[in-house]
Amino acid sequence: MILTLIVVFSLLFMLTHIGLSHGTIRQGLVDKLGQWPFRGLYSLVSFGTLGPAAVIWWQNRHLGPVLWELPFWPERILAAALMLFALLLFFQSLATPSPASMAPAKDQVRGVLRITRHPMNMALALWGLAHLLANGTLGDVAFFGSFVIVGVLGAYHMDARLKRTKGEAFVEFCKKTSVLPFGAIITGRNRLVLGEMAFPLALIAVVVFAVLTAFHSRFFGGELF
Repeated sequence: MILTLIVVFSLLFMLTHIGLSHGTIRQGLVDKLGQWPFRGLYSLVSFGTLGPAAVIWWQNRHLGPVLWELPFWPERILAAALMLFALLLFFQSLATPSPASMAPAKDQVRGVLRITRHPMNMALALWGLAHLLANGTLGDVAFFGSFVIVGVLGAYHMDARLKRTKGEAFVEFCKKTSVLPFGAIITGRNRLVLGEMAFPLALIAVVVFAVLTAFHSRFFGGELF
């Protein structure tokens, strides 16, 4: 029963988060409620689905059949690299807000946006993926997997809506950038410019990563190394 609740609430979080942002559904609710009441409803539904999933999962971690168990050291090293990258994306996004985010921002390709136009979403997805590698039980996969799906599919969903509402300027911005990290750089549509990064924020990301690594077992349980 508890495992079922974790899976159900995780699925509800994922489905409602993406479903309510769907073009026609979202626009219909915005027309009826207004922009800010809709955002309030969106946040309330997210809290009402993610909250129970997080609480139940936290009290019943590693529940259910084991779906995979990767070799210890390769998994730990890869998960740590993904977490560090996620933190770097998150903090760099504070210096260079994306026009694909809720906050107003210029359609200017610079800084972390050269890596991904959705640094917040990708940070969330990478956090979920890092924890998926280390936790292969069904309850953990359902919980952390919902963040990966929301992070990635939510980004593409947002792009489709913003292309309709923002028009050609955002379309051109998308042509020079990518959702998946380094996608535009690998395909030659952009290049990495380290000088545009906020190095104090990069340092903060490294410090936060070091603290979380050192005190992970105390904060969240489970030895990392």
